Amino acid sequence: MPEPTFLLLEEILFIHQQEIQISGGEPNIRDQDGIKACVDSPKASFGGEHLHDLFGMAASYVTCLTMRHPFVDGNKRTALATALTFLYLNGYTVEESYDEELADLVLDFVTKKISKEEIAEHFRSKSLRL
Repeated sequence: MPEPTFLLLEEILFIHQQEIQISGGEPNIRDQDGIKACVDSPKASFGGEHLHDLFGMAASYVTCLTMRHPFVDGNKRTALATALTFLYLNGYTVEESYDEELADLVLDFVTKKISKEEIAEHFRSKSLRL
């Protein structure tokens, strides 16, 4: 697998800013170090090999940003938008079977109905090559 294009801290902050502008909420950051950890989370590797495929990496953005809750508002929205942006930058788009399907996916994770692996599998099964 070629080296994926990962999102930078500034890009995640921009995504958050856009989500707040579109949907409303408090724009402040609660934990800057938490955001930095989420920037690095998808890059996890061992022996020079990434621990996850692209879809697992996208799921890492979702799980890290929702669990760490680094923003005052917009954590789930930013988590999903970050994951979808990551997949897009790496040549994929994710199709929804119904409106709000991806929002429901994030809510199912937050309420512990599904796991990180199930998020990755959902992305894998619903993604199309650009």
